[in-house]
Amino acid sequence: MLRRSLRCRSIRWHHHITFVAAVVSVALATTGVPAGAGTASAEPIKVMVIGDLTSQSLGFTVPEIVPSAKAALKTVKNVEILTCDSKGDAAVGEACGKKAVDAQVDAVILGFGQGMGDALAAAGIPVVGNPPNATAPNSFPTISSFALYAANGVALAKSGCKKLGILYLDGTDFLVNYVKAGAESAGAKEVARAPIPANAPDLTPAVAKLTGAGAQCIALSVIPAQVVQAVTAVNQTGKRLQMAAVSAIMTKEVRDSLGELSNGIIIVDNQLNPEDRSPAIKKVTKRIKAVDPAADITQVGLVAYIGGRLLAAAIPQVQGDVTPASLTAALNGLRDTPVDGLIHPYSAVELTNPSFKRFFNHYGISYKIVNGRPKAQTGFFDLADVLDSVS
Repeated sequence: MLRRSLRCRSIRWHHHITFVAAVVSVALATTGVPAGAGTASAEPIKVMVIGDLTSQSLGFTVPEIVPSAKAALKTVKNVEILTCDSKGDAAVGEACGKKAVDAQVDAVILGFGQGMGDALAAAGIPVVGNPPNATAPNSFPTISSFALYAANGVALAKSGCKKLGILYLDGTDFLVNYVKAGAESAGAKEVARAPIPANAPDLTPAVAKLTGAGAQCIALSVIPAQVVQAVTAVNQTGKRLQMAAVSAIMTKEVRDSLGELSNGIIIVDNQLNPEDRSPAIKKVTKRIKAVDPAADITQVGLVAYIGGRLLAAAIPQVQGDVTPASLTAALNGLRDTPVDGLIHPYSAVELTNPSFKRFFNHYGISYKIVNGRPKAQTGFFDLADVLDSVS
């Protein structure tokens, strides 16, 4: 139970839940969805957007997922968008799942929320975005904390680091192993890891353990509240050590608190960072703002937008009525589908590792913080082999 609890908390800490634009086809650029057979459905195509829209129990809310999903589906005719607030509560999330079943929705876009997996899986309703797992036949996840940690290791190795140290929250070795696997896949080697409790008053001893082992770079696998403490401790060593973290813990608030100390730190994502200056982010921002000028452009909002665009790509491929079953089949048939450049072109091809078999966005991208903002350092790199290698 402790391992499961830590896993859930860690995933939520790092899924706030945060590359380079992919080539977009002419059809997508002009119509928003690829050409297809179309649908003969007379009834509205029902899509429910579920997430923690109002609750503060987990420290943040994600109301932006609703306008993001609406913007993504705006080009698709005959779509009715429903919403359900999971309120940071697993029981409420389960009620949202049952509500979706009772409403006979054809698909669910999940931005960030708890519960609801069992009801939707039993009904065979496809879930896109951030579903509870990457194994259920109705799941189409586009983000994974495990992939992000693997990307963390790859990015450090790609930066030139050969000797890796890992500073991590005690009890989360299962995440750290993905950092190690990613680094080793790109030519680096782990030389030490140092666990810290969530309430550690001083990180100097843990950092000293890493530097004493000869670490040239440090992967930060900590909670957002510890980032400033960790970066300060590393800086006080006087050594020029490359640091990296998943983007979810390097929030703007954290970067502002660090000031100049944030410059040079690598952050990784499964998708374009919301602060990326690319044409893709500008285009998507414009579409979301057209629906709601007050909507924030966030990582979780982009997850919902991407989920909506996948539905927009699949719906025209359905022959006849759009149902959960026919839409699931159409989603499973997606191949090399561009998603407005926000992620690597999407193909619903299962991985070998049964734990990740339905994680189809198995790519990472790295950024480096320059003057307080993320600047892309790589294009998308494939993490499939890394994910397949970790049991």
